[in-house]
Amino acid sequence: MTAHDPADDLPPAPSPSLRQRGAYLRYLTAWEAAARAPEPLARRLPAQLGRAWYLAASAGQRAQVRANLARIRRDADAQELSRLVREAYVHYARYWVDAFRLHRMDGAAVVAASTAEGLGYVDAVRDAGRGGIFATAHLGSWDVGAFFTTQRRWGMVVVAEVVEPRPLFDRFVRLREQAGIGVIPLVRGGDALGRLERAVRAEGALATLLADRDLTRRGPIVEFFGEPCRLPAGPAALARRTGLPVHVGAFLAAGDGFHGVVHAPIEVAHLDVLDGTQAVATELEVLIGRFPTQWHVFVRNWLADREPDHPVVAAWRSGGDWRALARAERRATAETEAG
Repeated sequence: MTAHDPADDLPPAPSPSLRQRGAYLRYLTAWEAAARAPEPLARRLPAQLGRAWYLAASAGQRAQVRANLARIRRDADAQELSRLVREAYVHYARYWVDAFRLHRMDGAAVVAASTAEGLGYVDAVRDAGRGGIFATAHLGSWDVGAFFTTQRRWGMVVVAEVVEPRPLFDRFVRLREQAGIGVIPLVRGGDALGRLERAVRAEGALATLLADRDLTRRGPIVEFFGEPCRLPAGPAALARRTGLPVHVGAFLAAGDGFHGVVHAPIEVAHLDVLDGTQAVATELEVLIGRFPTQWHVFVRNWLADREPDHPVVAAWRSGGDWRALARAERRATAETEAG
């Protein structure tokens, strides 16, 4: 991408609270400790940290992780679910250790430690030079995966949620830019989608969006693992703007190394945003279903948890036509956004 400072797009940073300052210092301490750890110790850290994190986590958080995994693994009994929850904490710790050590990683070493399936789908996008759309999830070792793509010259540009305190966000942006990834901040009232479209059209970028968690409470309601769930409209909306297919994939931890997965592209540009988002959700179900303990969503995600009084939830619980209500809401949202 053309050189651009993401900080130029942000409103002035609010003064951090005492709690935010404390959180930032804890992040920095963990960051530096993980980054400086010798390789043999770093390989053992996720298991140790994950077990400690599980034990220290609130009962509410553990219950939410369990509820999320129960939706993905509906066949699991209570004992199996308990095991999956503990494993999820270990994998999430692995994600953070990998992210904190990213700036010390060697690209060739990451490639050598990785296996993959389906990468040729995005290689073809790169070789065609017309840009592409990549939808992924909070799954596996996301930051290392983005770094891995730079070794294949995929030209990735990502949208990043602006977290506070701002120095923490700035540090994550620098981490990703040093890995060769373009960053567009997600700002309320901003035009992240328009900037992604320009990056795809003008620069042949691979626009990459997280598609498994809606932060706005305005995303279309689709079926996700058998329940109504709001998911981001970005991949489907960008496909409609550009006419390009959507590639769904992720970069997973695999032993001490990694495993990249890319599904065959799906054509959604001809669909409305709700149906396009549903198509992406169906692909994500397959992907997350293969690696459930590497899905790092430890918060409420489904509509029944986030908006329990929503009419769609009532219709779903009663066996009614909740999809018709979801479509009507999406239609109303689209009309409001149009003007």
